[in-house]
Amino acid sequence: MNNVQGVVFSYNDFRQSLHQPPVSARVWKGGELTDIRQSLLASEVDIVALAHDESTEGCKLTPGMAVSMQWLKPGAVLNGHVHSWWHLFIIQSGSGALTLGDADEVSVSTGDVLLVPAWTRHGFVNTSATEPLAMLNMSNMPQMALLSNTAIS
Repeated sequence: MNNVQGVVFSYNDFRQSLHQPPVSARVWKGGELTDIRQSLLASEVDIVALAHDESTEGCKLTPGMAVSMQWLKPGAVLNGHVHSWWHLFIIQSGSGALTLGDADEVSVSTGDVLLVPAWTRHGFVNTSATEPLAMLNMSNMPQMALLSNTAIS
């Protein structure tokens, strides 16, 4: 039988641990994203998280928030789904259709900004025959993970 022993920290040390250093400014150059995109061409939907350092912890760009780039190949479908975190999508290039809740499909294209509240069914179709649908995706997924609330359906 394993002996599992807890550890005790002073309240002051605990409070200090809650103060994280600020995240430094970062730039992700378009050329780098293009190179990464080229390496992912085998899949229908490509998603890469943007990180401020070389760790998965670095994917939390601001407290409780994550940012990623997402590409759907021409004709690809990201089926409708629901989860506990919100998204803010900014269409970078391409065109497509968004299903949002029970509403009809909405056409989306470069420059559109889409807010998908938590627990709202959403999905995408790339309607272009030649161009990937590229989206900058911000979400509070890390916050929900900390709360152990990352339910998906």
